[in-house]
Amino acid sequence: MFRGNRVTALAAVGMSIVIALTGCGADKKTQIDTTDGITNILDYVTVDFDGKNGEGTAFVNVDYDGMETEMVGGKEKIEALDEFGDLTELTKYINAVSSISVSIDKNKDLSNGDEVVVSVTYDEMAAESAGVVFGDEKSKTFEVKGLKK
Repeated sequence: MFRGNRVTALAAVGMSIVIALTGCGADKKTQIDTTDGITNILDYVTVDFDGKNGEGTAFVNVDYDGMETEMVGGKEKIEALDEFGDLTELTKYINAVSSISVSIDKNKDLSNGDEVVVSVTYDEMAAESAGVVFGDEKSKTFEVKGLKK
């Protein structure tokens, strides 16, 4: 009984990802390079700053749709995936993306000109299982800009 429900749940998750990867995330900021074989997580990370100078906050954003599209090998490959036949492959990508953790060293009391560092970690076994290479970049520095005076 539980096994059937689990397969149905996994199928639903897999279909959700196919739908999300093919339809959402239309406002890509960078051109996806699916030919180099490396998905640099930090290429898909941006930081928004809000508030007053000296009291600013930072919000980390991750374009998971863009990252997943690159991991799979491009939009054409996503569209070619069979709904249920490729569920195992999709699950590997889901596990790799789910293992990504993003942190920021400072996210409040910020001033224009400050620097914040965003760091990423992930489960190397999950990435290897999916055949994904995330690259060597583990952190990126962002300058605080745009806070109100």
